[in-house]
Amino acid sequence: MLKEKVRNMIISGHEEKLANKLVLIDTVERLGLSYHFSNEIEQQLNLVFNATFKFENDEEESNNNINNNLFIASLQFRLLRQHGFDASSCIFEKFTEKNGKFKQDLIRNDIKGLLSLYEASHVRYHGESILDEALIFTTARLGESIGQQDDLIISSPMQKQLKHALEQSIQKGIPRIEARNFINIYEEHESKDETLLRLAKLDFNLLQSMHKKELYEVSRWDIKEMDRLPEYMKICYRALLDLYDEYDEELRQQGRSFAVHYAKSAMKEIVRSYNIEAKWFIEGYMPPFDDYMTNGLVTSTYYLLATTSFIGMNSTPKEAFDWLMKKPKIQVANVTICRIIDDIATYEIEKKRGQGATGIECYMKQYGVSEEKAMEEFNKIAENAWKDINEESVKEKSVSMDILKRIVNLARLIDVVYKHNQDGYTNPEKVLKPLITGMLVDPFAV
Repeated sequence: MLKEKVRNMIISGHEEKLANKLVLIDTVERLGLSYHFSNEIEQQLNLVFNATFKFENDEEESNNNINNNLFIASLQFRLLRQHGFDASSCIFEKFTEKNGKFKQDLIRNDIKGLLSLYEASHVRYHGESILDEALIFTTARLGESIGQQDDLIISSPMQKQLKHALEQSIQKGIPRIEARNFINIYEEHESKDETLLRLAKLDFNLLQSMHKKELYEVSRWDIKEMDRLPEYMKICYRALLDLYDEYDEELRQQGRSFAVHYAKSAMKEIVRSYNIEAKWFIEGYMPPFDDYMTNGLVTSTYYLLATTSFIGMNSTPKEAFDWLMKKPKIQVANVTICRIIDDIATYEIEKKRGQGATGIECYMKQYGVSEEKAMEEFNKIAENAWKDINEESVKEKSVSMDILKRIVNLARLIDVVYKHNQDGYTNPEKVLKPLITGMLVDPFAV
């Protein structure tokens, strides 16, 4: 009943104003409900992309000032790109001066528009200087607005959303974690839709229950193997074989046994690369940075994780695995983000451990730069990799959007786990525990 109500809201007639339609779609996605209505949302955004909706022809909206249009333009741009439509960044030129700087006097107090532009800037491609400038401009302006507000205003839903966005952009956030946060914020909105809110809470609790069951199964596997750990190499090998045999049996019943071959190939690749790392360590050898990266991309585990994650997608065809084995640009960017961000976050502790051949040290040696400069360059590499992901998730047409989203979500995981260069895996209490508790422990009261 609730889902049908929301479905009808999304597919309502073309007379619906563009702004209202986009806000509804954005709200549904932020609440974590979009997977129920993926076809309907794609249909509506296709209409938007093909200019079926033209807000400039709407008398009421065309009479609004440029500030309100900034919100609409930014939201439209971001949603289209996140759904694989190649929206042009030229839409933002009307908000800039001839020198490329944004018109500060026109959008100075438009917090809603600035926040929307800030989120839009995170889906930029290479060469889109207007969006590079947008990120710098909005980050500074929004940061200033927080500092200028009193406690009462800061506690408002908009200010909570603003503070969270500066901490974690939508594009780089893990969708389920973002949904948990937004449900709390949306509940405080005076204009909230009770149907959307109730469905979001019920859906979140249902998925949380399913995730708990899955976690129990994983824990059960670990416990079963505990007594056998002393013979670690032999047992790990046996455990992997058992795991892949389980996969093979289950997938054979689905007519998809071909998938196991790809997972095994990815596992063999990572073992070979671990052996290379071990050899470097034993010999005290520091490889050139390029060699380090070639091997390090594999040991990041993200080639393996992406391949294995495809197995869990019932709709993944053999052609998608073949595509992944060719290491397409979006996957290389994904793995690069994992390797580079991990190296930044773990550099200090690895130095203390006396670990040789860290990525930062290899870069410093090859290019003759300082530690600070190497860190700066690593951050640039990661940012450029995100631009590759943004562009390829729109322009790569060899596989479905569902496949591409899986890769994007793996990159998002790294952004969250290593936020502010903290190693969330090594020190989970501060970074990961609150997120895990929200995801797997605390349900919403309905």
